[in-house]
Amino acid sequence: MAASLAAMTALMAPRSVAIVGATERADASSSFVMRNLMAQGFAGSILPVNPKGGTVFGYPAATSLAFLGEVPDVAVIGIAADRVNAALREAAEAGVKAAVVLASGFAELDEEGRQRQANRVATATQYGMAVCGPNCLGLFNLHRGAALYSSTLPRTMKRGPLALVSHSGASAIALGNTGRIGLSHIVSSGNSAATDLPDYIGWLAQDDATKVIGIVVEAIRDPQPFTVAMEAVHAAGKTVIALRAGRSAGGQRATAAHTGALAGSNEAYASFFRRTGVVEVDVMDGFVETATLFCGVKARPSRKGVAVIGVSGGGVAHVADMADEAGIELPTFAPETVATLKTLLPPFASPQNPLDTTGVVFADASIYRRVLETVAADPSVGVIVAAQDAPPGLDEVTAAEYVGIAGAVAGFAGTTSLPTVLMSNLSAGHHPAVRAAAEGAVVLNGTCASLSAVRALLEPPARCGLRQARSHAADPRWTTMLGGGQGLTERDAKAFLAANGMAVTREALATSAEAAAEAARSIGFPVVMKIESPDLPHKTEAGGVRLGIGSEEGARAAFEEIMRNARAFAPEARLHGVVVQEMVSGGVEALLGLARHEPFGLGMVVGVGGVLVELVADAAFELLPIDRALALDMIARTKLGPLLSGFRGAPPADVEALAATMVALSDLASAYGDRIEAIDLNPVAVLPLGKGVRILDALVIPRA
Repeated sequence: MAASLAAMTALMAPRSVAIVGATERADASSSFVMRNLMAQGFAGSILPVNPKGGTVFGYPAATSLAFLGEVPDVAVIGIAADRVNAALREAAEAGVKAAVVLASGFAELDEEGRQRQANRVATATQYGMAVCGPNCLGLFNLHRGAALYSSTLPRTMKRGPLALVSHSGASAIALGNTGRIGLSHIVSSGNSAATDLPDYIGWLAQDDATKVIGIVVEAIRDPQPFTVAMEAVHAAGKTVIALRAGRSAGGQRATAAHTGALAGSNEAYASFFRRTGVVEVDVMDGFVETATLFCGVKARPSRKGVAVIGVSGGGVAHVADMADEAGIELPTFAPETVATLKTLLPPFASPQNPLDTTGVVFADASIYRRVLETVAADPSVGVIVAAQDAPPGLDEVTAAEYVGIAGAVAGFAGTTSLPTVLMSNLSAGHHPAVRAAAEGAVVLNGTCASLSAVRALLEPPARCGLRQARSHAADPRWTTMLGGGQGLTERDAKAFLAANGMAVTREALATSAEAAAEAARSIGFPVVMKIESPDLPHKTEAGGVRLGIGSEEGARAAFEEIMRNARAFAPEARLHGVVVQEMVSGGVEALLGLARHEPFGLGMVVGVGGVLVELVADAAFELLPIDRALALDMIARTKLGPLLSGFRGAPPADVEALAATMVALSDLASAYGDRIEAIDLNPVAVLPLGKGVRILDALVIPRA
């Protein structure tokens, strides 16, 4: 359900709040909400509802929503799960646009809970309500003091530009209380049964108090509204940072054959986030540093080069090593930059990137400031990382030595739009005195997490979303075959691919040894021979493949051997005969395929192919559709890139033909995707430049 702007505004920025089940009992969720609203200075109406009436924390309590005397923007429902739906319907019928359901005992519990949640969603949908929860802590608009939150809120929480929306209540508490970043909103959305991430993101995209939106994701339920919300984010010039739970291999569902082994749900989510312009981070530390950076910079850099500055040659070398691993370019300084640095630094200094200023800056911090100004003027530099450790364990006297450097970075950062950060290589951060001197600058902790954040800042956000597939009409013959429930033989699969513009091998089915010899003679030696059986998708294991057959006699013998092996391997298997196939030599073996991952649908895998595909495990994955530019980008991400370009003197292979095959496979999926579970093409021979590709083996698995 997509909540309306008015309903979301009532939830996220309410002017009046009813608390259903209000009580002064200390351990009650409604009691926390009442106390938080008062403590955080909520200026709107606080309207407790208790069937016994009386007063709650000095506020007169109505016996029901109907007797409040006004219609509140939002109702916080702090009662047991089995009474929630009745209270929600009462609120809806009274005209309340939004609700927060705090109770557990819904879909996370059992079948009864799932039905209870379904009823709640139906009520919200019927009345167009925005509903946070159930099974949640609630939400807090820090700029309005609207603390609809059922846990203790520290008074030290800072207001700022980061909105945090989390499926996980514990993660919301952890990330919302780092003390590093000021918050505009914190939302613990729990089960997100009626109102989910797209609703929150879409509303926050137009919220003036929010610059960066951080999300902790357990699942994307519907990609399309999420994509629409991200379009609004990009239009507003904002950023979404995502930390996702359930990324381990144990949480992934293999789809089919090699494609399933190489592309799990993790790759599907990563592709979806790339395509919609979400900055994904791996760990909480990475989330904090990335959010700190994006909240702190005035603008994204216009150039991709990074300059690293420090006071130790070994220290900046360490940062350079980590920058290389992160894929960050440290460009060579321009001659005029080098010339100016030579006038600022001692003769023994090396004016290069990364730059060791030497200890001269301890005696005169103004030199550090002039170094920053010089480096910022370099035409290749888009970000400056001032790598300076000053750990918290230093005593006050020693820490004071670094205060001038921190002050120089802060002073310079206040005068420029060029992103400039003061980075501690230690996740413990800086000594308090140094941190205080850096006030106003972006300060990051931990080399890996910080440089990952910088790498994300350098990447322009994607605005394409999931590209619209070109429309392709389905051929009824193939639609019928895919829907027959019998699966496709390799020969059928190749005919299907050929009918959709892909190059396959010439081949024929032989049902006798003599027919095999005749087919081999017609195709031309050498040939490959394979068993054809809908019950033997992995032919090699059944002894059903022979390569390099060079004569008619060899073809006859191979036919008999293959049939004998197949009968022995699987006596009940249906054996159609033996396929005689042209043998393609030369070129580079690639894997190409489709794998399905809901809720995103089909995605494409491309990588190094052949018999060692799982051992090499080198592949790229993207959700469909795929165009030529994305196909070439995917190839370049894998070891196929150098292999196809002519590795160690080999002739360059036809990479454009492989990209065209990828586009054709994507187009095929646009016509038949709802009937396909997976496609596995391995190997695909990518022949020398100008000679195209040949699909040597094909497995098409229809959807059940």
